[in-house]
Amino acid sequence: MAEKTNGKGSIYQLDKGKDGKKPKSKCRKWRLVVSLGKDPHTGKYRQKAKNFNGSYTQAQRELREFVAQIEGGNLVKRNGWTFNGYAKHYVDTRVAAGEIQERTANSLRGTLKALGYRIGELRLQEITPEVIEAAYIDLRAGESLSGKPLSGRTLYNINLSAYLMFQNAKEKGIVGENPLEKVPMPKKDTKEKESLSASAYSALISALDPAERYQCAVLLCATLGLRRSESLGLSWGDVDFANGTVNVHASTDDHAGLKEPKTEAGFRLLPMPEQLAAAIMRRKEAVMPSLIKYHPERVMRVVSTDGSCPAGCVEIEGKFYDISGKVAVCCDDDGERPLPDGLSRWWARHRKDYGLEGWTLHALRHTFLSLAAAQGVHPSVMMRLAGHKNPNITMKIYTHVNMESKREAMDAMQAAYMLAG
Repeated sequence: MAEKTNGKGSIYQLDKGKDGKKPKSKCRKWRLVVSLGKDPHTGKYRQKAKNFNGSYTQAQRELREFVAQIEGGNLVKRNGWTFNGYAKHYVDTRVAAGEIQERTANSLRGTLKALGYRIGELRLQEITPEVIEAAYIDLRAGESLSGKPLSGRTLYNINLSAYLMFQNAKEKGIVGENPLEKVPMPKKDTKEKESLSASAYSALISALDPAERYQCAVLLCATLGLRRSESLGLSWGDVDFANGTVNVHASTDDHAGLKEPKTEAGFRLLPMPEQLAAAIMRRKEAVMPSLIKYHPERVMRVVSTDGSCPAGCVEIEGKFYDISGKVAVCCDDDGERPLPDGLSRWWARHRKDYGLEGWTLHALRHTFLSLAAAQGVHPSVMMRLAGHKNPNITMKIYTHVNMESKREAMDAMQAAYMLAG
């Protein structure tokens, strides 16, 4: 049964030596006492106490757990879980239960591993708020897995992951309290995402060759504002050339498998401008011969009623062909869907060729939305184009672009003032 404690408890030294002057640093026997306040029925003060053997620092930790046990009404299980051991168990069980996808699991493993580099061998019960804060200081100073100082945003993500893990351990009675509850959340100190200028954006689109699969994926990110996984999740059946639309309803996982969006907002039907439709057709024309020759089962013959080429079909030697709707738009020559990491590696190697060294694929999506905002597209429309569930994300981009426009206007006005003067 849970009870309310009165204060944080006290530690009394049991072994004071023959002369009664034995210092705390030498003592290994303690009495832990927690006051429960006055009993409303008897009027007497109540206490709970226990003896503990160990150092004074260990006694302090034990007292905190003792208080948590009393207030939480649960008995902390004695076990040998270390931080690293429980982190692996925590992620693996969430994956097995279907709570998280593998990509989320890998991200969670990475953040917990970063903190585990400093405190991984400590038992969960030994980890206090002070231990966490000291680890953050070390990680900030570059004592990390990579040997480089971690940013505030990275520490923010680490803190969030560790909080959820300890909360899980607390609910299972493995720890009495979650130490992250008393650790200030690290501040995100990374810069706001930047977007390409209109001229750089236009130059990129002009330079991309959509016939090549990875360049086509980059084009889709830039012209439709798709996420990396969404561009690779697009199949030929999602592209409607007759009506000029693209149906976004799937993305790829780390193994190139398809999965549905996490939220309803991720499902969206996007207009396909004529220039983009022509570019995607060049992609289909480029991959069609290889599929016909080596994988005819992924190609369909189409009969035309009037002799003209049906929308979205490719004419080869007077015959009309289309690709099976389940084949990826950015497939390889065998019709297989690429891995997301393959696209990321390709972009990292070739982005300098487009004058975009250091720019991420996600920056192209951000640019798409920023340019839409600059053109006066309403935030609600931007939100539907992007598939944002949270309107605050869209509004942050819109407000930033709107403020830049206001600054340009005010700069122009200031120039006019100076000329008038």
